Amino acid sequence: MLSFVERHVVACLIGAIAAVFLVYEISVGFFAYTGDAFVETDVIFLAPEVSGPIAALPVIDDTVVRAGDTVAQIEPQPFEIAVASAEAEVALTTERIRLAEAAIAEATATVAAAQASLKDALTERARAEALVQSGGVSAAAWDQARRDARVAAADLRKAEALASVSETLVAVRRAERVAAGQALDKATYDLSRTRLVAPVSGRVAPLVAHTGDYATTGKTVAAIVSDENWYIKAALNERHLARVRPGQTVLFTIGSEPWRLHVGTLRAVAPGIARNDADPRALPYVPLDVDWIRVPRRFPVIIDMGPLPAERPLYRGADARVLIWF
Repeated sequence: MLSFVERHVVACLIGAIAAVFLVYEISVGFFAYTGDAFVETDVIFLAPEVSGPIAALPVIDDTVVRAGDTVAQIEPQPFEIAVASAEAEVALTTERIRLAEAAIAEATATVAAAQASLKDALTERARAEALVQSGGVSAAAWDQARRDARVAAADLRKAEALASVSETLVAVRRAERVAAGQALDKATYDLSRTRLVAPVSGRVAPLVAHTGDYATTGKTVAAIVSDENWYIKAALNERHLARVRPGQTVLFTIGSEPWRLHVGTLRAVAPGIARNDADPRALPYVPLDVDWIRVPRRFPVIIDMGPLPAERPLYRGADARVLIWF
């Protein structure tokens, strides 16, 4: 046998290569394997909505937190002062409305008095006019009655103008009250934003801020590695796409336990990828290993890890190996 192999080295090599290729081609009809996979979960980056010095950081690296736990506290005193000031402004505008409404009542009474005075003046003028024709009243008295009527009419117009101004002032004061209420709402909201809380349960990533640092709006203070959505993200050769379906059984290992086999389920297959990393659209881009030969494209697939996330700590970014049964 050995002598036959020695005499036909080239033929044996070609036969071995052909056998390996045949086995591979047959195997792709039953399963898909990839080592281009890693453990993944959501990472939430916490950035404040308000700026200020960090008064407290009640967590350290790798602290386990629950949703709603405090991760960082920005100095609240300036925001408490702003709330108190806004509350005082609301109270002040409320009092201004009360005074303006009282002015309306006063103006309304003045209008009523002016109307009564005008009515009396008009009556007196009419009586004087009748008497002046019969000589029962002097021309001076008749002139005085007419002047009194004109004065009463002017007083009524003035009272009505003041009433209109009072009504406008009430509308202005009410608008000021609305603006003051909105300012109070904003100040109260800003105060509530001084406390940064964990939106999900998980573990605190290495901190990038420290107590006393000045936190700036929109700049990350801490990150939470979520415990609520662990999965494996794998890049699968495009020749397997016709056979993979969500729900298929997956065998996998992870880098933190390299020789322990786990069972998962295929969750999703990407319906498309970007052909280059400059593509501005939202499709995922899977880089090729080399650029000097044409290699098959790979498509991302998402794999649920079964009960594993509940059984032991996992580490985002750890390597994984995946075998999908068709």
